[in-house]
Amino acid sequence: IDSITGGQQPMVYKEVQATNSMRRGGIKLLALAVVAVVAIGVAASLALRSSGGTHASAAKMPSTAPAGPVTPPSSPGPALVRTFVEANDWNDSSLDTFTHRWVALAIDEQTKARDSLMYPRLISELRDQITSEKAVSGGGADPHLATLQKMAKALGMTGAT
Repeated sequence: IDSITGGQQPMVYKEVQATNSMRRGGIKLLALAVVAVVAIGVAASLALRSSGGTHASAAKMPSTAPAGPVTPPSSPGPALVRTFVEANDWNDSSLDTFTHRWVALAIDEQTKARDSLMYPRLISELRDQITSEKAVSGGGADPHLATLQKMAKALGMTGAT
């Protein structure tokens, strides 16, 4: 006790010694974690670099396959049908425009349009429009129904008038 009171021996409690040893252990654990993260980062970088090298060399090799699917230029007939169906505009002006363009198409273009994937949908929707308009008009004179029937006649639909 004389040495402690005389200042020759510092007074240390057990709790302080435990805290200091925990700090040292925590620092060591933190350093170990940092080293582990750096090692994982280096390993990942090397793995990506090595796999990237094989992709890069494959990309440099000349390819005989085309870069993308080659689509032939769209024919006016199928394009007319597709555009009309996608627009889904059944007003008289749109119907008249379609009918005039259809009549102006060459016979082979009309045939290509009839063979297109959108043509059956056009015919089905036109039939639905005619049926709906007949129900609404009640058998009376209806200019919109006349325009729909004119389009159906131009397309060669039977039984739609």
